[in-house]
Amino acid sequence: MIKIIVCVKQVPDPTVVKFNIETGKLDNVNYLIDPVDEVAVSEAIRVRDRDGGEVTVISLGPPHAEEALRTALKMGANEAIHLFDEAFDNLDSYSTSVIIAKQIAKLEYDIVLCGRESADENNGFMGAAMAEWLDLPLVTAVTRLDVFSDTKTARVHRRLRGGDREILECSLPAVFTVETVLRKPVYAPLKTILAGLKKEVKKVDAKSLGVDARSIEPAVAMLSISQPKPRLKKTATIDSKLSAHERMKLLMSGGVQQKGSKTIEKPPIDAAKEIIQFLINNGIITK
Repeated sequence: MIKIIVCVKQVPDPTVVKFNIETGKLDNVNYLIDPVDEVAVSEAIRVRDRDGGEVTVISLGPPHAEEALRTALKMGANEAIHLFDEAFDNLDSYSTSVIIAKQIAKLEYDIVLCGRESADENNGFMGAAMAEWLDLPLVTAVTRLDVFSDTKTARVHRRLRGGDREILECSLPAVFTVETVLRKPVYAPLKTILAGLKKEVKKVDAKSLGVDARSIEPAVAMLSISQPKPRLKKTATIDSKLSAHERMKLLMSGGVQQKGSKTIEKPPIDAAKEIIQFLINNGIITK
C-alpha cells in the first residue's frame, strides 16, 4: 500500500491569455490545472493501481483552485484538500511551500509528487522547499519512477543536461518533482469521472491548519509584469562613396550587396584545371 500526495496548481491557459499593454495586466485569463501537475497525478494513479494505496491531491489558492482539484478527482484521485483562506492571499512560493508542508505533515504518506516547475512562474522552488520543511530526500526532473512497496524504496530516472540520464535509488518517504515526459495524462473512463464529480473537496483554512499566515512573510515581491522590449532588426549601411546608381540598386535589393560570381562553362578537364589554378592563385592550396 503506497500513499501518495500530489501538489497541484492552476495556471492561466497559454492558448488564450493575452497581455494588455495599456493596463499592464493579463486579459482573457482562463485557469486550468498545470499540465506537469496533471502528469504527476497520472503517475500517482498508475502507482496506486499497481500496488494499491491512496492518492491525495492538495492545492492552495482562491475558490477557483477547486477546479484543478476536481480535475484530479475525475482522473481518479481518492481525496482532495483545498487550502483556502483570505489570509493566504498574495503569498509567494516560499510562504506557499511553508503552508502546504504543514498540511502534508498532518497526513500519512510515502511519496510527495509535484511538477518540476510550474508553467506560469517556472521557478522550480516548491519541490525543493517542501523537501526541506519535511526533512525528506528530494529527486528532481524525474522521467521514470519505479516504486517497490515491499522495501519502501524507489528507482528513479532523471534527466540531466545534454540529454544524459541518471538512475538512482531512494528510500521512502521522499519528494519527487516530475517532468512532462514522465507519462501521458490519464483519460479516465466515464465511471471514474462521474465518481470524481461526487467526491467532496475538503476545505482547510488557516485556523484549522493552526497557521498564522500573517506571521509568514513572503520572501519575494512581484513589482511588475511587462512584455520584452522589441528587438530592432539589423539594417545594412550603404557606403556613401558608391555612385547614386549603385546606392539605388542596394536600396532596391534591401541593402544586400550582391557578391560577384563566375560561371565556368568548359569541358570537365579544362574546368577542373581552371578551378585548381584559381585556388592556387588565391593561396587556398599550393602546388
